[in-house]
Amino acid sequence: MLRWSLFSILLVLGACTTPSAGATPPAGRDCFASSSVLGYSIVDEHNVKVHVGASRDYILTTNWNARNLDWGEAIALRSTTGWICTGNGLGVDVTGGRPSQTYPITGIARAPAPAPQGS
Repeated sequence: MLRWSLFSILLVLGACTTPSAGATPPAGRDCFASSSVLGYSIVDEHNVKVHVGASRDYILTTNWNARNLDWGEAIALRSTTGWICTGNGLGVDVTGGRPSQTYPITGIARAPAPAPQGS
């Protein structure tokens, strides 16, 4: 229940930075719109996994301790362009908690596909 509440808040906040209608991601880049995030999880102190569809996960890296974010509060993923693309993370940050804290993202990578389970 809490996760769905956070998901709905995340969608509302993500809409604030949604690319304009008809906008396309930069050519040749692996990108997603901030409004398309379906969920997230902590990987370790400096990495957050973001789920963006049936088979797309990305790892966002920050120099700050991501575990210090209050994940029980609303979390927003923001980008200056509305697109989040693999690479250095310039212009992308995660904000959340009370009082609100902003964590700049220093790297974005596509998460490896999960290993197939044995038959």
